[in-house]
Amino acid sequence: MATATATIKRRSPRFRAPLPRRTRNGRGTSVMMRPSAVLQPLPVCLALSGLTTMLAAPAFAQERSALVAERVIDLRQTLTDNGRLTEDDRRSELITEIRPGIRASGRSARVEGSLDYRLDLVQYARDSGRSTYHHQLDADGAAELVPRHVFLDVSAGVSQQSISAFGQQSGTIDPDNSNRTDVATLSVSPSARARLAGVLDVSAVANWDATRAKDSELGDRTDWDATVRAGATHGIFGWSLSGTRQTNGYNGGDRYISDNATATLSVSLTPRLRISGRHGEERSDLLGNGTQRSTSNGWGFDWQPGVRTQISGQADRHFYGNSHSFSLSHRFRRAVVSYTDSRGVSGQDNDALGVLRQRYLQLYSSCMLALNDAVTCERLTRALLGFNPLESLGFLNSAPSLQRSQTLTLAVNGVRNTLTMVATSSTSERLGDQQYDAGDLSIVPRVRQYGVMAGLDHRLTPKASLSLTASLQKTLDEDTQPGNELRRLELSVSNDLGARTQGTLALRRVWFDSETNPYRESAIVGSLNHRF
Repeated sequence: MATATATIKRRSPRFRAPLPRRTRNGRGTSVMMRPSAVLQPLPVCLALSGLTTMLAAPAFAQERSALVAERVIDLRQTLTDNGRLTEDDRRSELITEIRPGIRASGRSARVEGSLDYRLDLVQYARDSGRSTYHHQLDADGAAELVPRHVFLDVSAGVSQQSISAFGQQSGTIDPDNSNRTDVATLSVSPSARARLAGVLDVSAVANWDATRAKDSELGDRTDWDATVRAGATHGIFGWSLSGTRQTNGYNGGDRYISDNATATLSVSLTPRLRISGRHGEERSDLLGNGTQRSTSNGWGFDWQPGVRTQISGQADRHFYGNSHSFSLSHRFRRAVVSYTDSRGVSGQDNDALGVLRQRYLQLYSSCMLALNDAVTCERLTRALLGFNPLESLGFLNSAPSLQRSQTLTLAVNGVRNTLTMVATSSTSERLGDQQYDAGDLSIVPRVRQYGVMAGLDHRLTPKASLSLTASLQKTLDEDTQPGNELRRLELSVSNDLGARTQGTLALRRVWFDSETNPYRESAIVGSLNHRF
């Protein structure tokens, strides 16, 4: 999954934070360029029209939808001593950004959704030929089409991502970096469930995901999967039978199909501990050497030793090797600590949007009980679900890969101070005899990255706050490809200038070490945000 520095913006308390999109991070250096430099607008247009329809559609609601919308404009001025991010030709630059946008949120008895869209217009004072624009989108919607039986979930997003892990990295969202590009994603997930004879639970879920990168076919993919499941619970025992077909298609590449049928048995040893075992039959061509038939076996558990602690895990043996997922979270009175660890094939076994939304809300609610800080909890929840706050981590890919990611988060909230720490590790490897037409994995057998971020927020007054953020991101050397290291330090002060206006002044220092294109940068950033 996804996954990018995510700059977490302060949201109006009236708006529910959108569900993070599933970021299709593959991994890549060589790039297949398109004739057109225009980002394909399909995900953006569909998301805007679809979410607007869902937000405003009273036909699905039993009562009038409560729709709230705000127009937003951000004005940002950046004075940097290294506008080209190069060590040899350092030139100061004044960069002006105008970002008009809209935020909307609606909720009724059977429909809910949220939308946050910005158009980032970038103007360079000295190198006006570099002026450009970017889209930023975070949208999520859910509808109960038939009460308690048929549902529809939609999620969409547009953000910047790195093309190559070994290319130049930026200390912030960079308007003009050849190693970064806009990536648009759109996910649609219809589902249905029912209980037959009051005993047998049956369900069907489908997911369709599309990813498109600007100026490059690297990373473009269209995935879909469908799952049917039947099961029942008898006292402390439970069972289920499921069948799944998954299709992963890469533009300019091959299409991969995986089928599996799985039987699962579970038992609740205590009201707080449940264990399960499963056996399945699989058929797939993911390894790139023809269709493979094999059996799979696995186990899992869910344990809640107390109201403040949750632990879950599962492990499976597949034709490509072992996969696993593990999560642990504990809530103190004024702190939250969480850890996640997962390993599997990119694009396989993704959660349906409805399930992902439930996990997001559970983690977010648990964090709010301890910290009561919406901005911090949104940042931590995104990190735990794989939507990395270190947005530069990751790269675009041209075929499936074997990925492992680990994330550790800690947040402590005091009377006037909030401390946030996030540590991440990511490893991507070639999968079997898979052929990679482009990208980092076409050059090296694996890519290893890790990152650390720490932030301290201090409330000076009820309207003003001081923030200090430090981050480290490192890509390790692999064969012929030298790695790189990015360090970033930022000090900022924010103040509410009115009921709907906020101003921020920041000082930024960036160090990027690389054998090919190192640089140093210092910048002063002033921004003004107004909602109307």
